[in-house]
Amino acid sequence: MQHVSLGVRIAAIVISAIAAIPLLYICIRALGADVEVWQQLWLGPLPRLLGTTAVLMVSTIAFTVIVGTGLAWLIERTNLPGRATLRWLMVLPLAIPAYIGAVAYIGLLGHGGLIEPIWRAITSTPKSIQFPAFNLHTVGSAAVIIGLLVYPYVYLPVSAALRSSNRSLEEAAQVAGHSPLSTLMRITLPLVAPNIVAGALLVALYILSDFGTVGILRVYTFTSAIFNAFSGTADRASAAILSGMLLVLTVPILFGETAMARRAQLFVPSSAWKPQRPINLGRWKWPALGLVLLVALCALGVPVFVFGAMLLRQWISPSPTDRLYGYGDTMGTWAFNTVWLSVLAATLAMAFSVAPAYLAMRAPGRSSRIVMGLCKAPFALPGLLIGLSIVFIFNTPLLSAAYGTLFALVCGFVIRLLPHSVTNSEVALRAVPPTLEQAARTLGHDQTQALWRAVLPVAAPGMVAAWCVAFVTAMKELPTVLLLRPPGFETLPGRVWAAANEAVWAQAAAPALLLIIITAIPLFLLYNRDRLGLSRVLNE
Repeated sequence: MQHVSLGVRIAAIVISAIAAIPLLYICIRALGADVEVWQQLWLGPLPRLLGTTAVLMVSTIAFTVIVGTGLAWLIERTNLPGRATLRWLMVLPLAIPAYIGAVAYIGLLGHGGLIEPIWRAITSTPKSIQFPAFNLHTVGSAAVIIGLLVYPYVYLPVSAALRSSNRSLEEAAQVAGHSPLSTLMRITLPLVAPNIVAGALLVALYILSDFGTVGILRVYTFTSAIFNAFSGTADRASAAILSGMLLVLTVPILFGETAMARRAQLFVPSSAWKPQRPINLGRWKWPALGLVLLVALCALGVPVFVFGAMLLRQWISPSPTDRLYGYGDTMGTWAFNTVWLSVLAATLAMAFSVAPAYLAMRAPGRSSRIVMGLCKAPFALPGLLIGLSIVFIFNTPLLSAAYGTLFALVCGFVIRLLPHSVTNSEVALRAVPPTLEQAARTLGHDQTQALWRAVLPVAAPGMVAAWCVAFVTAMKELPTVLLLRPPGFETLPGRVWAAANEAVWAQAAAPALLLIIITAIPLFLLYNRDRLGLSRVLNE
């Protein structure tokens, strides 16, 4: 344990206190609501909300576990062609928000979508006969669409475990006469089970926090009910109670995910690890590759194709609606607003994360654990609840002047990003040897100078990676924008939601496609930094 200056301690305490305010405020508002409101909710929509949310969560987890684990095994354990390319291709769905995927599938399969004119041309069906569109407004459709875009939460930890694990047990099973399938079921899956469970719990947290997808698909879950209670009827008591109930569901899953993530970290390469020849799929190699590419097509190809086709149709043959909603110069403004807001929020969140992470690294103990726990408290709050708590807090006499301003919006974004930033900053700072800081102190630098000149430059690669993740998260954030944006301030997610809310799906094409492109760039660079030589540049 090393001495940490008073300034760093005060900064860490202040930041942790600010991070915990939304959580505490939601709890206070929920507990302070009238008993009659609780009774009305319990006898009214609450059982339905619990049932729908539970079914959606279980369905999505089952889908993502099967898809994510299967893809990880095929890519890391078999002789599938093009595995190096498939590794990063399977991660790119993280660049596409699930609500954009919902818009894309409605634009493909719904009334007036891209499939309808093709169907009418093939079947010679007149327009007087209604197109038998797919019903996407179901829990099953929501589970599949969300699952296609969040399966990387399971794929990433499982593929990392398979790539780095000691394969001696699998070799022994094969020597004992077990088939590859038997070895997978009896040896491989039990070994990576903590990683699978950790990824599945992340998916559960995403389901509880998702607002845009269920709102667009009209699936009645907690987030949509909270938003409707607040924005539709301005029933803040019901919104606070529902937020408290959602918090009760989220906290156990959050603690479970943290515990499983620690267990998953124990699954590391052994000193006896050695490369092993991949499993030969034989005649199943090409069908397996087709299955992997089918997942990539459904997750990546459909949104890109649908939005690209919509834009092309608008350009070739614009409809009256297209002319009415002409973008003009506004698209550049929406993109600029989204990028600068995300850059500012990610930068501030990373800057605020340094003091708590440094305190946890250099002075481990009860006080530092409390500080880190408070900084991670917003983990338990979906973006909708953070935005709602900021609305409640800023809509008070003391802070009313800042309500509805960019300052409130940036505050909401920073609190939303702070837990991820603190966690990643702690990992990056722990990679710095303590002797390096001690050497800087012996040369006459104080603690702040040593941190700035010796510690942070060495931790820069990890900090930059953490910043990229925060930036992508901010780019995709929807509920915080909807609740806190000032009048006239538009972003790409906000415009996608506005078009979807008015059922003019084609008008969501341009902002959605631009959002996908911008968010995909840092993810691609981050995942391929070693192949592109970016790691060497950052280390220098």
